Amino acid sequence: MTFPLFPLKLSVLPKEVLPLHIFEERYKKMITDCIKTNSLFGIIYKDKGEFSKIGCAVKIYKVLNKYEDGKYDILIEGCYRFKIINYMKKNNIWFGEIKEIDEHYDLMDPKIFNYILDKYLKVLLSNNANQNIQEELDKSNSFDFTKNLVIPSQIKKEFLELEDEFTRMKYIENFLDNLLNSNSNNINLSVKDKVLN
Repeated sequence: MTFPLFPLKLSVLPKEVLPLHIFEERYKKMITDCIKTNSLFGIIYKDKGEFSKIGCAVKIYKVLNKYEDGKYDILIEGCYRFKIINYMKKNNIWFGEIKEIDEHYDLMDPKIFNYILDKYLKVLLSNNANQNIQEELDKSNSFDFTKNLVIPSQIKKEFLELEDEFTRMKYIENFLDNLLNSNSNNINLSVKDKVLN
């Protein structure tokens, strides 16, 4: 499969919804084409001219604003991780020949998953998070844990590039353990504003 790539100094995770402001001519055209054809594009992390080998396919979740000069304010939603097989540039847009990564979510031990989910709920409760706990129980994979959290870009990049579901769940568990074991009474777990969703 081949689709257009949008190299940025940020990572997007599956199930995450993020705002983007599109202002460059080449990307205005790319977004217009994606809207017309209801097609995906890929976000890949780019730093110092280097592209990450793992990216996230995204869809345009919502057009918030289209300006007269063709600029857009959009919300994108991460769909799935992919590995880049090959790059090519056409009409000043990078395209990637990609392979969707099979996550094998079904191989995750439900006991381990539920144990980590319990820790997550404990963190939310100890933080007096203003969250719908019932909604927080409805998680089926690692990306359900991250989709509503504000996560620094470098950590998101690391998380996106972790090899498999078990490794991502252990990463989440270590993060939660650090929060629970901190002596601070003020755990700072930033949750995205539901307006985005």
